[in-house]
Parts: sequence; structure tokens; C-alpha cells
Amino acid sequence: MKSLVILLLTACSVLSINAQNCKGYYYLTNNAEIEMTIFDSKDNASGKTVYKVTRVRNTGDSTISDFTNNYYDRDAQLLTSGEGHFRCYGSGVVLDMKMSIPSMQQMEDIKIPAKPNKAYLDYPAEMQVGQQLKDGLFEMTGKMNGVDVDVSYSVNNRKVAGQEMVTTPAGTWTCYKIAYDIDFEMRMMGAGIPIQFSAVEWFAPGFGTVKSVSMKDGQLVGATLITSVK
Repeated sequence: MKSLVILLLTACSVLSINAQNCKGYYYLTNNAEIEMTIFDSKDNASGKTVYKVTRVRNTGDSTISDFTNNYYDRDAQLLTSGEGHFRCYGSGVVLDMKMSIPSMQQMEDIKIPAKPNKAYLDYPAEMQVGQQLKDGLFEMTGKMNGVDVDVSYSVNNRKVAGQEMVTTPAGTWTCYKIAYDIDFEMRMMGAGIPIQFSAVEWFAPGFGTVKSVSMKDGQLVGATLITSVK
């Protein structure tokens, strides 16, 4: 369960902008280091994910960045690492979905193909309360100890539920509150159990995600909070 929480939180583990505001996003600040603290169901800090922006470039009408994400446990021991991409363009921003996958403990031993399927979550520029957002689906095939493993991770029923002010140790922002469902399944040797969660994230226009919570069967599973931007 803990490793599935990490999937949720790093994906959540995830907007109203225009092209002139692209530089405000923390994913588009060259050499930026962003710390997202992870909390368990009892509101205790259980680890953190640190994102480091390694490259920012302009391509046509878009600004694109590459970043790494490293997951640390409560004792500051590095558990998993991954890479992701972020793109800002005239009609919105998109975030690489696979950034959440390497943060799962049960995925540590999976050999990921050089070019897994590309999948992104879209945040439109003209976001409004009540708006339905595009779903996202990430699928990947790898190997664990020589055995084929299929991973399916989908974000569904995304809806802008409201606007709220959120304050964290890193600052204060007016955010869009986005609610959605998560379906996850990892299959080995033809067997797999699908697991469903619900989640909410708070996304600050021109900045990025500052908070998220995840739930299963109406009970809090965990949360994330942005605690540092350098």
C-alpha cells in the first residue's frame, strides 16, 4: 500500500496561463530544485520527492524542460529516481505522466524500455470552475527478474471543482482545485489486481502543483505539499 501511495502522491505525484507566463512555472526555471514532502494517512511526513530541472529550451511556440525526480524515505535515503518533461505553450501546459512511475517501490527492479509510451496530463490555459479536463493514460511493458511486467496507470474524470487559497512553507497561491480518479494495475504472468483511488490536487496558475491528497474508499491515504523551491 505504501508504494501505491507514493505513486499517487508523486503523480498528484501533477491552470490558467498564457505564453507570457511560462517562466513562472517551477518546472521551467533552469537549475531549480523543488521539494515536495509526502505525508501518510496520519499526517506524518514519510518522505519527499526532489525535482531538479536540468534543461530548459524554446521550441517553436513552446517552452520545454527536462527534470529528474528523486524519492527519499523519512530517513533521507534515496529509494528511486526517474526523469520527466514539462511543456508550456499558447493554450496550456502538459506534464509527463511517467514521472510518477519510478517512485513506486515495487517498480525498483523493473527494467524500463528506452522509449516507453509517451503520456501527458493537460492543463488548459483558460481553466474554469466546473470544467471537465482531459484524462491521461500511461502504459508500459518492462521486465522484472526476466519476467514481463505490464503497467497501466490512468487518471480519469478530471474536473475543476473550485478555487482556493493554499499556503505552504514555500509560499501562498490561489489555486484551481482539480478532482479526479486513479486506476492502477501491474500485471505479471497474466495476473494482476486493479486498484482504484480518488484524488484532489491544487494547481496554481503560472506556478504549478502545490498540494495534493489521495483517498481510497473515502479514507485519506496520504498527501503532498510543496515545502521548498530553490
